[in-house]
Amino acid sequence: MSGETTPHDGRPVVVIEFGNEIPPRSFDPVLPPELHAHRLRIDPLRYPGLAETVPDLATQARHWAARIATGAPPRAVLAYCSAVELAALLVGELPVPGTPLVVLDPVVPGPGTPRELLLDLALDMDDALDPAELPDITGLPASEALREASAFLRSLVTRTAPDLDDDIADELTQAQRAWLGFTLSAAADRTDPLQLGHVILSEGSEWPDADARSVHRTGLTVKELFGTPAVTPLLSELLSARAAESDQGKEAPCSRIS
Repeated sequence: MSGETTPHDGRPVVVIEFGNEIPPRSFDPVLPPELHAHRLRIDPLRYPGLAETVPDLATQARHWAARIATGAPPRAVLAYCSAVELAALLVGELPVPGTPLVVLDPVVPGPGTPRELLLDLALDMDDALDPAELPDITGLPASEALREASAFLRSLVTRTAPDLDDDIADELTQAQRAWLGFTLSAAADRTDPLQLGHVILSEGSEWPDADARSVHRTGLTVKELFGTPAVTPLLSELLSARAAESDQGKEAPCSRIS
């Protein structure tokens, strides 16, 4: 690879987005226009079998790294919310070390997050639901928590249609169960604080400066952060800075462009 490396040098940018999120969030309004044709989209909820099992995030990262390994090495990985740890692990699996990671409004799920999500999902299915009906999955092994939560979600479907085939009930709850599977994997215990690359925050969001390469507090609302090009110049600057660092190191005998 020769010449000046620019934000549109042809290498893909990996964007990690939740496909069935409501309201939806996407990097499309945020990416510099020249990168739109060079993006690879990963939906964590499409990991095979995520509605039935809870693979750890490292296993998921290896899967996605293998899926994108056939093309040119990504020039950057972008993620948001609870996908940021998966993104950090994915960066570690890429063939070129030091691939930039840029995250928006990172969130690390806690032990109670899966049950909170289960309540939200259940209320979306039955807004008259008594929250006391919810199984207490907090503290259970992840696979057991998913089994109990899945059985409960299926019961919400079959209580209104008792004769419904089990396979149909599975299909009707697949998206919700995949959300739970991912959240349970993201809420797993960790021994060290999560270290991220460049962090961009909306108003009210926080991330420790010590746990990132850089933290940028924009003062934007969440809607402005994800729905407008307000942070596009900052994103371009972060990617260009990394590209410049790579070019400066090209004369070192053992250096690799990233």
